[in-house]
Amino acid sequence: MINMRRSGGNQMAQNNRANRRSRVALACDICRLRKSRCDGIRPSCSACGRLGFECVYTTPNHTQNVIIQKEYFQALEDRVKSIEETLATMKDDLGAASTSSQTSDIEAKCAINDTNNPVRGIGLNSLTDEKEPGFLGPSSNDYFLRCLCHAITPEKDMPILPTSNMESHVDVFQAQYPTPASERTQSSEANIFSLPPANEMTELVQKFFFEIGILFPFIYPVTFLETYTRLLKNGCLSVRRKWLALLNLIFAMVKLSIIPNKQYVATYITESDACYQRAVNLYGEEIFNGENIEDVQFLLLLGQYLHGRHRPGQAWTVHTLTVKAAFKLGLHSQNALKDMPALAKEARKRTWYGCVMIDRFLSMTLGRPAAIPDCYIRLELPANHTCIDTSTIMDNTTADLSVSCLNSTIALYKQLAKIIDVLFDHNLDSGTSLSINEIISHISSMEDSLCAWQISLPHGLTILSAAGLHDEQQEPLTNAEFFSRKFSVMISLRYYNIRTLLHRSTLASMIETWRHTTDQQGSQTIPLVGLHSLEICTESAIATIDMIYELVYATDWRTNLLEAWWFSLHYVFNAALAIIGVLWLCKSNYVLGLTMEQLARKARLYPDRAIAVLSQLVSGDPVTDRCRDILQRLTEVLYDPTGQGNPFQDQLTSLQGHGSMSEILNSLSQDSHHSLNNMCFEASATIEDLLTLSSGTGVLPSDQWQGLASTQDFDVEGP
Repeated sequence: MINMRRSGGNQMAQNNRANRRSRVALACDICRLRKSRCDGIRPSCSACGRLGFECVYTTPNHTQNVIIQKEYFQALEDRVKSIEETLATMKDDLGAASTSSQTSDIEAKCAINDTNNPVRGIGLNSLTDEKEPGFLGPSSNDYFLRCLCHAITPEKDMPILPTSNMESHVDVFQAQYPTPASERTQSSEANIFSLPPANEMTELVQKFFFEIGILFPFIYPVTFLETYTRLLKNGCLSVRRKWLALLNLIFAMVKLSIIPNKQYVATYITESDACYQRAVNLYGEEIFNGENIEDVQFLLLLGQYLHGRHRPGQAWTVHTLTVKAAFKLGLHSQNALKDMPALAKEARKRTWYGCVMIDRFLSMTLGRPAAIPDCYIRLELPANHTCIDTSTIMDNTTADLSVSCLNSTIALYKQLAKIIDVLFDHNLDSGTSLSINEIISHISSMEDSLCAWQISLPHGLTILSAAGLHDEQQEPLTNAEFFSRKFSVMISLRYYNIRTLLHRSTLASMIETWRHTTDQQGSQTIPLVGLHSLEICTESAIATIDMIYELVYATDWRTNLLEAWWFSLHYVFNAALAIIGVLWLCKSNYVLGLTMEQLARKARLYPDRAIAVLSQLVSGDPVTDRCRDILQRLTEVLYDPTGQGNPFQDQLTSLQGHGSMSEILNSLSQDSHHSLNNMCFEASATIEDLLTLSSGTGVLPSDQWQGLASTQDFDVEGP
């Protein structure tokens, strides 16, 4: 009985629920006027159809009383659920890509195929070989080499880079790097989200901060490593796209800079270029905006990479973008630092001075006016505040040394800017030149400034010599001791290179004066201090070559003391050209005397020593090979102008009674390689004797120089 009542009650409730009218979201206008219930049927409700009225639904201006149907909510929930499932799948796949080199199908669909990317307009999207690097001015190695060649061939003004022969020599001397079309996947088809395995990424990040970032400390390691940890844990979707681009550029920089066993294997270049392509594609159009300090840091690193890849034109273009972005953000402004946290201040200061240092180095190597005039540099120097925690990377002593090295380089490059402005006319190549007396006067003042800079070096930094490095056989016990040596090596090479450049202005002036001298048989009167300048130039160049020679041929811990190999390439090439210029003056009749004899005695072995350094520095780099070839040809022409072996062989019979000189020549004639390179100068062997043997003129026949000049169809600046 009870069950029957319950079932009857349930049936009545169901009938009432079925008869209950559902509430509609919007009633028609007629039903609203009649204040009757509207069933909401479209296009005409039941009431309007029964009464013959025109049924019109007008949406009110407010939506407070609008009722959303349950079906609509259900549809939205289904869509959200579908999107969440898709994102979860993509996150898992992209996260797996950070720990595996394999690329998932979902990642491949995420790759950008932007054929109208404006980044390609400035040549950053493909690394084609630069046949025309642009203007290379007075402070560049190319400019000085031209000066040497014009002096050696006074009868014909023969250019180093004849455009008519450019294409014929491109295959021989301009070996192509792997290009996107030949040895790499097209950037439009590559997956920009792919990453190396996690263990390889961690190793590359550590190498960057220990061996590169510590020399240019404008990227704060703690914040970077926190983001990197999040990447490893959650995948690519957990980090910003710009940061991912910076990470790929760091990978490219490390792979290019640190080549195991100095082997320039094509694999390393292909891998570094692939990372470079991903970085540029990930950044996209944002590379032009310069909206924050991260953009400037990315451009700074990008310019260094392009310079290391021997792309001076592209490196200069990127550098100008960097400087403009830095000015846009006010990184140069002292007032902009007010009320900023200490960490933000340091980031701005280090990034700004990173721009300044790169500007000075590119201005020197490319011979171009500085993008940042020295009068614009008024910002306070970086400091190692207690709020900057670098304990995860280095100890406090090493961190202090890193900042000290940075500030010492800034001060040294201030002297470099003065040298370029005064002695090289701001690299404007305006045609005006200083007299030898004016040059020597300026050099004397600048030497005092360099001496004061050397005295002011902080504790832990010192100017080293090759002999001192040779005696240091015991490996440092702490990181601080090791980095003290590394920073000192870097500072020393920069100092020697700038000092060579300073006194090279005297050498270039003497060569140009000799070139325009009508009476080539008569010796010239040169101030003694001018000869002293040549001596300092030679000593600085010798110190550069000796130090790098000692380190590249070392087999112990000292092999890690050099910075990126392309810096050493520039230093050695610059030093070798200066020495060859001095030896040329020794062979000419422009300057005679005991001082020049002593210079010849010091310098005679160093062209070959520089060639040996470049042979050991890195293997297979086309620009390094070209620089080595230039030095070898210059040395051959310098010591063997006739191309017929020993130029002194015909004089041997008549010189048997000349004592020590006769012994020198006899020993030389027994050697299969007849060159002054293998001669041992004795005290009684004067430069006048050598000039007598070489007919006294010291002028090379033009036809002999054609073989050298015709092979110079490339950018000899190189590094």
